[in-house]
Amino acid sequence: MSEPKRRFDWFGFIIGLISLYAGYLVLWYPLRSLSTVAMIFGIFVILRGVYQLWFGSQMTKFLGVRSGWTIFSAIVNIIIGIIFVSHIHVTIVIIVYMFAIWFLLDAVFQIVTSRFYHFFGRKYYIFIVILACLNLLFAFILLFNPVLAGGFIVFLLAFFFFATGIAEIIEAF
Repeated sequence: MSEPKRRFDWFGFIIGLISLYAGYLVLWYPLRSLSTVAMIFGIFVILRGVYQLWFGSQMTKFLGVRSGWTIFSAIVNIIIGIIFVSHIHVTIVIIVYMFAIWFLLDAVFQIVTSRFYHFFGRKYYIFIVILACLNLLFAFILLFNPVLAGGFIVFLLAFFFFATGIAEIIEAF
């Protein structure tokens, strides 16, 4: 059997090139990249608050249930989102610390759950414990060195764009 001829995917190719360029820009302008992420985060929080307001009104309308906590949460989200959008530098610091705390919680979770890997063998268990301890150390470094954490966020963002761009270009052929 012969395989059907596949046509070149121009759209995927262009998306791949744009993604590679975005990765380049993220690495070349790291502070602007963090500012953009902070702005997107702030807008997301505002949109989430607007959605919660709508959801709260729908709960009252269709279920007859008052949704005071949902509306309160929505208003708080909108206020926080406005603060995030209007004070980008504060948002960058918050995102950096959120990222570090996320790594810290994940490392603690790895250490707590590592005992379950003992069933797969002692070497595997020791390997998991060592990796979890290294993750914990890395989390503390990020927590107490926000500049490094910000740089790590930029690196991950650039890596995402580069990986996506390369994948799109390969898939285009």
